Amino acid sequence: MHINLFNQFKYNLNIPSHKQQNSEVRIQTLAYNDVHGNLSALSRLKTEVDRFVSSKPKGVIRNVIDAGDASVGANEQKNRAIVAITNEISPVRSPGNHEWDFYGSNGYSKMLDNAKFKTLALNLVTKPDSAFNDDIESGRLAKSHVVEENGVKVGYIGLIPCDLKNRLNKQCKDNSTDIDVLPLKETIKAVQDEVNKLESQGVKIIHVISHMGYDADVELIKNVAGVDVVNGGHSHTMLDGIIPGKNYFISKRGEPVILTQAFKNGHYVGYLDVVYKDGVIDKAKYEVKNIDNNSPSLIVKMIENMYLGAPKTIGTMAHPVKTLPEYALDESPLNSFLCDGYKKYTGAQIVFNNLGTMRYSMPEGEITDRQVMDILPYYNDVFVYKLSEKDIITALNGAIEAAGKYKRTGALQVAGMRYTIGQDNKVKDVFLLKDDGSEERLNSENPSANKFYTVAYNSFLGGGTEGLEVLNAPEKIVSKCDRTETDIFRDYIASFNNKPISIDKTGRIIKE
Repeated sequence: MHINLFNQFKYNLNIPSHKQQNSEVRIQTLAYNDVHGNLSALSRLKTEVDRFVSSKPKGVIRNVIDAGDASVGANEQKNRAIVAITNEISPVRSPGNHEWDFYGSNGYSKMLDNAKFKTLALNLVTKPDSAFNDDIESGRLAKSHVVEENGVKVGYIGLIPCDLKNRLNKQCKDNSTDIDVLPLKETIKAVQDEVNKLESQGVKIIHVISHMGYDADVELIKNVAGVDVVNGGHSHTMLDGIIPGKNYFISKRGEPVILTQAFKNGHYVGYLDVVYKDGVIDKAKYEVKNIDNNSPSLIVKMIENMYLGAPKTIGTMAHPVKTLPEYALDESPLNSFLCDGYKKYTGAQIVFNNLGTMRYSMPEGEITDRQVMDILPYYNDVFVYKLSEKDIITALNGAIEAAGKYKRTGALQVAGMRYTIGQDNKVKDVFLLKDDGSEERLNSENPSANKFYTVAYNSFLGGGTEGLEVLNAPEKIVSKCDRTETDIFRDYIASFNNKPISIDKTGRIIKE
């Protein structure tokens, strides 16, 4: 449903006297979110931005907005490439949680050193010794930003996820003790204070660039006066068109507010075209556009090769393999394949992995090391732990519970094990699969705290994300793998020596 004229709703808007009078302003926005470090998506995005910028009509203000999670993972050279690409796109942006993937605040601040774009994070609280102090002093990182064009001031406020710390792996948490994040209630108050300050400076049009997620954005809109547009991310919501009650709201001041978000992984961008009259939205159109068929950008290819070298073929897929949603209660063949690689290179009896590790599907045909960076971008460290039977069963059940409660984590993907998820969403028929082909049943109803197994999993799970607190057990670490998670995936593919790889379900997870 596309609604072009808000006047169709016949709202009786009493325009407050602080708004500029007798003026009409048209602003067009290209907004994207949650690209998740996919270099090919960034290349297509750059092509789209170039078209948008080059075709600007006279008298129209155009802006490009990045609502966070442009990068993912701990590969320094890839992150540097993404910063260089983002410099070419030149958005106003808010960080997502994944911007902290490169060793937390310390790593993210290091990446910002080369940023030429403006990064905004109003609800980021920095401590006196924060790694971000130089970024704040230089103006690279700020709470808000004002751009003036054609005599019109447009204000931007950036917000990071209130649940940032819960989304970080252990190594990132350990490197982010210099920051905190305001909870949602305090974030809303801070936004209102910042809006009031901007309005006192003559700013009448205000965008909030938010990586807090759909529900938090709606709560913000309902409780703040003076915001016109919220460009969102984090929840991977697809918002297309202008739909009352979904992405079109009336603020406390009685003024229209539009919320945008364009799914995830760089498949779509959102186009918002707004006419402001007397400082208030009068007409608007919003639609998302699929950019999968855009031609790649030559300048992005040059940047990729400069930072990462030319892509190299490492293997061949016999058929395409799709990823599963991160909250699925099912076996993902792609994750099972990764877990088998874990088992080969760690020697652990059991492997755990989460569905969100895999960001993209595997295509048929040749696979390059560059594609591996996009499919499995995190470069998480991998550790082997000594866990009890009770720890293992608690983790399996915790992941299932978290999938229902938080819509993430999903059934823990495994190697060296098979299990069934019962109708009550509890695990049963849990078996250790030994290298000699034999099986050993684990007691899922009354697991022992004194029976132990070696279990390999990555540093994200080791951070004890919701439902998996039992896996945050540094005192139980036996060893650290000499490969990161992404290296394991790449090397395991290469170990097939270009023989076509067929990845299918193995039956190691069954849902009744």
